[in-house]
Amino acid sequence: MKMRVDHTTRLLGWTSHLTHIVIGLALVLLLAVATPGMAAVRASLDRSVVYEGDTFTLTIERDGPSSRLQPDLGPLKKDFEVLGTQTSTRVTIINGRRSDTTRWQVQLQPRRLGQLRVPSLEVGGEKTSPIPLTVSEAPQQTTARAGRHVFIETETATRGKPVYVQQQIPYTLRLFYDDRLQAGEIQAPEPENAVVERLGEDRRYDTVRDGRQYHVIERNYVISPEKSGDLHIPPASFRGRIALPQAARARRPRSPMEEFLENSPFANDPFFRNRLGGGLFDDPFARPTQPVHVRGRAIDLTIKPRPAAAGQNWLPAEAVTLTDSWTEDPPQLKVGEPVSRTITLQARGLSASQIPDLRLAAPAGARIYPEASQQENRTDGQTIYGVRRQTFTYIPGAPGTLEVPPITVDWWDTRHDQPASTTLPAWQIEVLPGAPGSSPAAPPPAPATHASGAKPETTPASQPPSTTPVTTWLLAAGGALLAVVLLAAAWARYARRRPPGHPSNAPGRRQATDRAKRKAALRALQQACAGNHRRAAAQALLDLARAEWPDDPPRSLGALAARIATGQPLLLELDRSLYAADGRTWNGAALWDAFRHGLPEERHHPPAQDDVLNPLYPQHP
Repeated sequence: MKMRVDHTTRLLGWTSHLTHIVIGLALVLLLAVATPGMAAVRASLDRSVVYEGDTFTLTIERDGPSSRLQPDLGPLKKDFEVLGTQTSTRVTIINGRRSDTTRWQVQLQPRRLGQLRVPSLEVGGEKTSPIPLTVSEAPQQTTARAGRHVFIETETATRGKPVYVQQQIPYTLRLFYDDRLQAGEIQAPEPENAVVERLGEDRRYDTVRDGRQYHVIERNYVISPEKSGDLHIPPASFRGRIALPQAARARRPRSPMEEFLENSPFANDPFFRNRLGGGLFDDPFARPTQPVHVRGRAIDLTIKPRPAAAGQNWLPAEAVTLTDSWTEDPPQLKVGEPVSRTITLQARGLSASQIPDLRLAAPAGARIYPEASQQENRTDGQTIYGVRRQTFTYIPGAPGTLEVPPITVDWWDTRHDQPASTTLPAWQIEVLPGAPGSSPAAPPPAPATHASGAKPETTPASQPPSTTPVTTWLLAAGGALLAVVLLAAAWARYARRRPPGHPSNAPGRRQATDRAKRKAALRALQQACAGNHRRAAAQALLDLARAEWPDDPPRSLGALAARIATGQPLLLELDRSLYAADGRTWNGAALWDAFRHGLPEERHHPPAQDDVLNPLYPQHP
């Protein structure tokens, strides 16, 4: 008996020991799996192109608890001077979960020109990915002014390629200044017949020109020409104040307050210096200064009109992509059940306001209902990305194969100066029968009753009475009710999109805001026609149309002409003159006479008559 107890005790001990071993191995595996994610290391540069003598910032980030680990910067010394490193830690708590990130910012200066690579760097056993970097010679305009305290450098990234109307022109402005600069403000150029839009935040770095150290503020813009012909981009400018040299200050008598402050610990306190943050500010306690005004160089470009080969659509962009929500998650279609499809159009080098809505034809055997589109602009600091996202709801009407046609968007490739197109492929999707009741069936006949009042025949003994017909009827009734609710929702959505002139809408019911918008648009149209400003007139007409048809406004003058009863030749003449290459003049008197009382009564055309993907040039007043 005692031997059996000892054997059992020994077996339990082995089992417990084995359990601890298994638990330990599991913990080791979990830590091995979790460690790469917790200690992920990544690197990035503040710029991908620098000039000879410039400094730039390499940022290294490591996820995980703070430690004394440091990146190995040795591989950098082959092609770069390491000027200094700053370390910071960020702690984030979301839903009770804490995450730590350590960041190292390394100031570097390239040793040579050409195509370089920031090599892979190691931090705690993890390595970053290498990053390409282009180091170019300093522009001639910068070298010629390198002896001044403040100067401006500007450039456009056209690279000698043709520039078309509405095309986005990248414009870079750099302000170089030394330690003598005390305050100031940068003024971007304001060209005529063009829209200037700032991209991203300022970039700040240091550089060396002809042996002198300069600080640099770099700003990026895009310029959108609205008219073909010659485009003059005036010089960017800077107004500020620089400190007087020591000799000049010695000749001027100093007040007792200045003598006191010069010997005080506050003499060099940044609080008493208004750095480059905005407007000019004369600090009575600051060191003596003198005003400075510098200008960059003017740039002249020739803007080409819309080419004849562009066809109906005019989207001048570097790249256009179409994405379909069905690609990642193909739908399962059933009769009577709505399915959503979101299509996203992104254009590189074009703002979202220049991307019109898509107009999709309903496939055979289904209804389609578009929703209002959403638009946004993104930027990487150098290029603008316009994004328009639109959702469509499909409701199949019959089982079988649903043929959804392809979607093609034509655009103009500004990189290769040629027409291009982007297409979403067609879909062939099997439509399954809907839920019971989606196709209402006739109710079962009532039990027959003989004229003599005799009861009908009874069910044979081999087939006892069943409740299945009752259950089927209840399911059919529930399915029919669901179909009615879905159709009512779809009809309500369609009704919200009907133009105000639809018979189901009460005529003459305009909200006060629409009336105010109509009056403002008419005033703007009168002023534009009086001054013969064709682009402002086009914008005012579309604003007037938007107040008239707020739920379904036309997006171009051609679409507006299809809506109204009279005045179409005047609209088409204005439309043609907007981008005419011959620079012809336009007289707005006849247009104002035709539309001074508003838009004529609309024609009875369906909304599908609007232009498909026409350019939205009136978005720029």
